[in-house]
Amino acid sequence: MKNTVIEFFKIFILAMALSVTAAGCVTEKPVSPARVDNCPLPSGNLIDRAFETAKSTLSNTDCRYRFDEVIASLLNVCKGSPEMKNKELFSNFLEWTEKEGIISSIQAKQYYTRYFSQRFVSLPGDYQTCSYCSHFKTILRQCKNELRDKELGLLKVCGDKATYANAYSDLQKIELIFEATCSACEAE
Repeated sequence: MKNTVIEFFKIFILAMALSVTAAGCVTEKPVSPARVDNCPLPSGNLIDRAFETAKSTLSNTDCRYRFDEVIASLLNVCKGSPEMKNKELFSNFLEWTEKEGIISSIQAKQYYTRYFSQRFVSLPGDYQTCSYCSHFKTILRQCKNELRDKELGLLKVCGDKATYANAYSDLQKIELIFEATCSACEAE
């Protein structure tokens, strides 16, 4: 009986030791701190604050992949208050991104022209040659997409109806010129 009590006592002690050890290994699931977004996008309705956020985000080299999203967010913020000064804000912002090495000077000019200019970046340099006729429909589709971007930039962000109307008119003329050029090229 003494042996049985000792065996029982050993098993009891071993069980207690395992319980204590196991309890010590169980940890509560750590509460993660609120996730901090290191690459926030501009938002809200304060335009100056949105451009500050954009610069802050793009100053972080790990966030530069979000450049297109930053531009889209800035355009969205500025839609809430369409003013001509927004053109200058975008121009200054694009100059800053160029100086910071985020985009090239050519890219900066293309972004600005795509949204805020009467000219079309989707057009080839010399659109009065036969070499573009095989791509006419593609070029025209790209120009129509760009006209939608100009509607956003010129009308909704800047309230610049005159420049948008000129761009719209230019696109109609360009289409006619292309059609005439390609018809003449086919006749040769």
